[in-house]
Amino acid sequence: MRKLLDKDIELYKQLIDSANVLLTAFDIEGNILIWNKAAEEITGYTKKEAICNKKIMEFLYPDGEYRKEVLNSIGAAFKENYKNVEFTLVTKYGDKKSISWSAIVMKNKKGEPVGSFAVGIDVTVKNVVKQRERESFRALLKAVRYHEDIKQQYETLIEKLKTEVNSLCHDLNRPSKYS
Repeated sequence: MRKLLDKDIELYKQLIDSANVLLTAFDIEGNILIWNKAAEEITGYTKKEAICNKKIMEFLYPDGEYRKEVLNSIGAAFKENYKNVEFTLVTKYGDKKSISWSAIVMKNKKGEPVGSFAVGIDVTVKNVVKQRERESFRALLKAVRYHEDIKQQYETLIEKLKTEVNSLCHDLNRPSKYS
């Protein structure tokens, strides 16, 4: 039986480490208990640097106020599951990464929270693309408005010219060219 259990544990470890998303688990005190390879690759921090390191949250979220917001969210995961909560962390190398987190509360047999399990998806590129799309749309809209303004100016100028031509025709006792 023990051999079978060890085999299952090894399988779970491989599954966690091979996942292409950040997989983390926290105990009730907020200590990180699981930190997979994707978490290492995305943040730059190794398992050894992250697991049970009280300072890791300061490294990932150096701004104190922002970190407080993140920790409140993690704390909320001990009361209620959440989905698609996005936070921007700072990697070991100073890059900013937007991560969309979903978490579930882990409970003991008595139904008491003992920790949380979180899955994070790096949405940095998606957010950059969205921002660039918005900027491109704004630039296009600005260009369209500019061209509409120019078009209106040309139409006004053409009407003035028609009026002038008709006035000249009238002065020369000729029929109007434009009606």
